[in-house]
Amino acid sequence: MNRRDVVLRVVLVVAVVMTGLGAPASAATGRFWEMQLNLCNSGIAGCYAQGRSVAEAADLIRSVRPDVVTLNEICAGDLPDLLVPALTAAWPGDRVYSVFNAAVRRDTGGPVLCANGQEYGNAVLGRVAAGRFAGVRAWRGTYASQDGGNEQRTWACAHAVGDHLACTTHLSASSEVVALAQCRALLFEVVPAVQAAEGVAGRTVVGGDFNLEYDPADPENAQKCVPGGYVRKGDSSVQHVVFSGDLAFAGSSRYGLRYTDHPGWLVKLTMP
Repeated sequence: MNRRDVVLRVVLVVAVVMTGLGAPASAATGRFWEMQLNLCNSGIAGCYAQGRSVAEAADLIRSVRPDVVTLNEICAGDLPDLLVPALTAAWPGDRVYSVFNAAVRRDTGGPVLCANGQEYGNAVLGRVAAGRFAGVRAWRGTYASQDGGNEQRTWACAHAVGDHLACTTHLSASSEVVALAQCRALLFEVVPAVQAAEGVAGRTVVGGDFNLEYDPADPENAQKCVPGGYVRKGDSSVQHVVFSGDLAFAGSSRYGLRYTDHPGWLVKLTMP
């Protein structure tokens, strides 16, 4: 998958995202917190807990008040039902957006579906202070490199114009070689292509379940998909947040969750 292929694929899927309004204005000076969540809500996997992981995540979002949330293994309806209202309640008055992209079935080319019939995939959920809001543009795509399974892995990015770029993904679970190829495609090809097309110079964050661990002795070390000028912070397992060097690391927290098999992973950043 070369850079030209990535640019062509990205430009073809650009779209505009609808946003929501809360009540009075709010602001958070200098902070930019990213929370990564894998909610195991397909209804099919063994870690499924009858949808309770989504309500649990909504409670966490309201209490922690992240600026961006990257989400894996959710159903499309989880966003309007619980997750978008949770971030809106956490940031009343700010503009709240979401960008969802379904995983793709190899056999039909259609979306993978949750057991409830909704599309299954990944999403970026975020907020922008009302006074800074200039629109949000969504970018979505499917990796050229895939394992032999029926679920084709995808990515989603949201450009909050003039404020930040946030992307998410859930990489191959059956092949670390493929997962690393997908990770490198996203960080080394897709993100720069979106940045170039949108005129983004910094304030970029990528969160997801990479299905890769940080291990310098492993040929498929998660650090191998971190470009120069970026920093990676992992949850000591397979969830990672990668961010541009203009954002400063200010700490991290793991949150034990009862209804999914991954912790909530919060990376606290500050911004110029």
